[in-house]
Amino acid sequence: MNDLIHQLIQLRLCVASLGQRDNAGWWDCEFLDEAGLESLDYNFPKSPLAAGFTATCLAAKGLHDERIGRTGVTHLFRLEPELEMLVQRAASRDAGEMLRGLPLDRASRMADLAGLAGEEIDTPEGPVQIGLLPELATQRGVAEMARHYKAGFRLGLRVFPYFAARRP
Repeated sequence: MNDLIHQLIQLRLCVASLGQRDNAGWWDCEFLDEAGLESLDYNFPKSPLAAGFTATCLAAKGLHDERIGRTGVTHLFRLEPELEMLVQRAASRDAGEMLRGLPLDRASRMADLAGLAGEEIDTPEGPVQIGLLPELATQRGVAEMARHYKAGFRLGLRVFPYFAARRP
């Protein structure tokens, strides 16, 4: 389970960073770049990277919720409550250590995303159901999300992979 939690945090970091205004422009924030982290350092001197990660994930969550909805679905930034609690706990405990020293540039994030995704796919723009709710908390579920996000960033498309309670 710890590997899964770590992969979800890593995937969130990749997508949150790549979706920022100065990269793909999916959400209107820039906390996970050099200038953003410098400004956060003033208000959060002990954990600017963790603060930037949390704030960017909240921006991503809002856009995903707006595009996908919130009932009967889960996505990378809105997990099932038990899993979300584990991810939040691990991120707050380990985020600074995990994120410290990691390059946040586009090439590095895309390489990390490729490592999580494995094979390359094409994906449609917008919300796309990629499985059922229980599948999210699996290695296959994380890899499937990573594949769709990687394709979206590669193709210049806003994609919102999600898991639903039932097939459409």
